[in-house]
Amino acid sequence: MIDRLKRKFAARFGREPEVVSFAPGRVNIIGEHTDYNGGLVLPAAIERGTYILMARRDDDRIRIYSENLQEEDEWMAGEYPRRENFGDYLRGGLLYSGAPPRGLEVMVFSDLPLGGGLSSSASLEVSFALAVNEVFSLGKRRLNLVEIAHRAESEFVGVRCGLMDQFASALSRADHLLLLNTRTLEYQFVPFPRNLVLALVDTGIRRELTSSPYNRRREECFRALEGLKRAFPWVETLSDADEEMLFAARDYIDETAFKRAVHVISENQRVLALVEFLQAGDLCMVEKVMSLAHWSLSQEFEVSLPEIDELVERISSLPYVYGARLTGAGFGGYVIALLLKGKEDELRKALPSSEIIFSRPAEAARVLYSSVEPSEG
Repeated sequence: MIDRLKRKFAARFGREPEVVSFAPGRVNIIGEHTDYNGGLVLPAAIERGTYILMARRDDDRIRIYSENLQEEDEWMAGEYPRRENFGDYLRGGLLYSGAPPRGLEVMVFSDLPLGGGLSSSASLEVSFALAVNEVFSLGKRRLNLVEIAHRAESEFVGVRCGLMDQFASALSRADHLLLLNTRTLEYQFVPFPRNLVLALVDTGIRRELTSSPYNRRREECFRALEGLKRAFPWVETLSDADEEMLFAARDYIDETAFKRAVHVISENQRVLALVEFLQAGDLCMVEKVMSLAHWSLSQEFEVSLPEIDELVERISSLPYVYGARLTGAGFGGYVIALLLKGKEDELRKALPSSEIIFSRPAEAARVLYSSVEPSEG
């Protein structure tokens, strides 16, 4: 793959890249819409992701090319025009990285489906931040790269996301899930059962987060938090509260916002429960927790659709599946299923019209190739 991409880069720009980086996409096992509410999440990196090939220019012109989109964009270094295209993610990354205003040639390639809920944008942002860090010898640490990538999406592009996606792409570990407290940034790795694989079933429904009800859900959570603060002024996030506190503050929270808060608070509990059952090897209870998580997404947070609910029910009924639910922000994308290893072909036969990605939890973002001298920059 690296050699093939390097040849494509050379064919377009007339020379070899100095850096090739890769950042994986991620799937969230459980802990949905908790990240921007200061809660717990349990993602894993997957084996697909985004490659960035990069080389410096001798001038201040920046040229980028997306192999997937077959689109090119360019601008002058030190300028950050918003154009509502794929280049915005990279302009945001340059803005917040502190990189010098120097020209670059960049090629982007991803084997992740766009808009499917597998964090193609975070994968792009983290891979680009990693390449910029390498090519300019900036010396940024992984958590710095997470912050740069997150700000590129939440502040520059305008998707008010939490930082779970960027964190998972930058810091995951192979064959492990990542238990992350999004408020404190404390994290630990949870071994993933050897007899399971992640099956990601495409619902066939795509969505754009900037034009979906995603930001509206955030606003509803904020309304619930404001109501909680009237009863408990010390509360800073929804995840600071428990169900007893939420019900005590019910008179201050409208019905819709209350339902969103119920999901967030109960979802934090489900994250801890799932970790406990995974570590105990109790796959029957894992399946129950996953089912409850999807029900809450569908009925309390209302980010599912009838056809997605039907797909989840169909997958969950299979004897070799230990839990299935909608994953990602919702309104489309993928359903995740915990599948007994060796049953991949049977799942394909059971869902002949669905695209399915199989993966074990994968390793984090990394530089795959570099000709940059360590002393440069």
